[in-house]
Amino acid sequence: MGKKALMPLANGFEEIEAITIVDILRRAGVEVEIAGLGRYEILGAHGIAIGAESTIEDAEDDEFDLIVLAGGHENAMSLAADMPTQRILSKMRDGGKLIAAICAAPIALAQAGVIDGDFTCYGGYEGGIEGNFKRERVVENKNVITSQGPGTAADFAFALVTRLKGAEMTAQLKRAMYFA
Repeated sequence: MGKKALMPLANGFEEIEAITIVDILRRAGVEVEIAGLGRYEILGAHGIAIGAESTIEDAEDDEFDLIVLAGGHENAMSLAADMPTQRILSKMRDGGKLIAAICAAPIALAQAGVIDGDFTCYGGYEGGIEGNFKRERVVENKNVITSQGPGTAADFAFALVTRLKGAEMTAQLKRAMYFA
């Protein structure tokens, strides 16, 4: 059975992060469901609109191997305040599933009580998050993976691929995409 990932998105998401993550995961054969917060068309922080396959409410009862949150201040704040997203994060935490967030989105993980120990995020957001902030591109802490921002999106996505599909798949993708 293939791996399945959920990416909840709200208006104000960081486009480079969201698209890079979805693209690399799909190239690896991971089924990625983009779930809009209450809508099917979501407008990014820089005016790029994308369509969602579902709403977060529709996705709430599905089973996923990974939930991954893109950044962007407005998106991160919406994810932190959204009850369906917070319920899914708690369910994934309790089930020991893979949870990931980049840029400002670790604040939504903190809201759900997911961060325990080492993490990273976009500089300046660490103040509101309990844990051990690391100035590293990608931080893996048990089943939680965090990353810093747009410039680390590919590294972050490859770390997710490695966890879901293995190091060989990551190496193949990096070669095919000229990252290696």
